[in-house]
Amino acid sequence: MRIGVVSDTHGKLDFFRKAVEEMGAIDLLIHAGDHYQDAVHIGKELNVKVVAVAGNCDWHLPGSYEEELEIEGFRILVTHGHQYGVKSNHKKLAEKLKTGKYDLIIYGHSHMPEITCLPQGYLLNPGSAASPRRGSSRSYGILEISRNGLVPYIHELKW
Repeated sequence: MRIGVVSDTHGKLDFFRKAVEEMGAIDLLIHAGDHYQDAVHIGKELNVKVVAVAGNCDWHLPGSYEEELEIEGFRILVTHGHQYGVKSNHKKLAEKLKTGKYDLIIYGHSHMPEITCLPQGYLLNPGSAASPRRGSSRSYGILEISRNGLVPYIHELKW
């Protein structure tokens, strides 16, 4: 299964559309918050299933701050991350991963792409396709999942 992962699109659909175009064929689109309705809109346009969580900028919209998924036997938590202090560090998310409940935690909020590999699994922040911060580039994530494994990637948006 090939999954596109985005976060923090902030209504900038031109950048988001470009990211989805670069992703190629995907089976699922995950949005880790801050204008998660962008993913709902794009998902309908492209007829792609969407899993999206609310971020701190989505406070006025209905939606959960976290979603748990199981794909091909792998357990995934999708969260925006603002409630875990991810702008400072990802220590709280790493502790959550260390419980053994998840194989992967997808988060956003910092607008900075990062993959952290721990003995228990991965932390994946796709960065922002729209508004990167601290010198990072516009980016998105790809998650490849099969029965044999789970591999996250970060791609720089070619704009």
